[in-house]
Amino acid sequence: MGTGIAVESASARAPTVGAIFISFVKIGALLIGGGYAMLPLLEDEMVRRRKWATSDEMADFFALAQVLPGVIAVNTAMLVGNRLRGLAGNLAASLGLLVVPFSLIVAYAIAYASAQDMPAVMRVLEGVRPAVAGMMLGMGLNMMRKSARTAWALAVAVGACGAVLLWNPPMAWMILAAIGAGLVWNWFAARKGGAGC
Repeated sequence: MGTGIAVESASARAPTVGAIFISFVKIGALLIGGGYAMLPLLEDEMVRRRKWATSDEMADFFALAQVLPGVIAVNTAMLVGNRLRGLAGNLAASLGLLVVPFSLIVAYAIAYASAQDMPAVMRVLEGVRPAVAGMMLGMGLNMMRKSARTAWALAVAVGACGAVLLWNPPMAWMILAAIGAGLVWNWFAARKGGAGC
C-alpha cells in the first residue's frame, strides 16, 4: 500500500476545521446503506472536489478503517480529519458525519413506529437496496483496480472475493489473511530490494 500519509504534506493544503465539518455534514446527509456506501462519496469529496488527499491515501484510510474496531464510516472520517487538522479535524469530521444521520435516525424511528405496516414505505426501502449495492460494487472494483498493480495483489483480491462468495468466512479471518498476504509480499519485495506494495 502507499505510505504517502505524511503530516507535513497535509499541512500545506490543510483546510479549516469548519470546512472539514461542512464537507462531512454533506457526506453524512447522503449516507444511505451504511459505512461502505460512504466510500465513493468520501473519495469524490476529498480527492476530486476538495483535493485534500490522493486516491492512494484514501485507499490507505479505507484499509486501516476496516482493521480498526468500530464503524468503518466513523473510523474513516476520524482518520481523514486527523490527517487534515489533527484532533480538531478528527472531532469536526466525526461530528459532521454523524449529525445528520443521528437526527434522521431519531426522526425515522419515530415515524417508522407509526408507518411500519404501510406497503408504500416497504417499497421505498426495497428500491434503495439496489442503488446501495451498485455503489458498493463500483467502489470495490475501483479500489481493486488501484490496488492490483501486481499479479500478487490481483491474486489476493480475486482469492478474497472467491472465498467470500463460496464459503462466507468470518470477516476477521479475511482481514487477518489480507494482512498476512501484505506482510509476505513486502517481505519478499524487501529481500529483492523492491518497494513493496
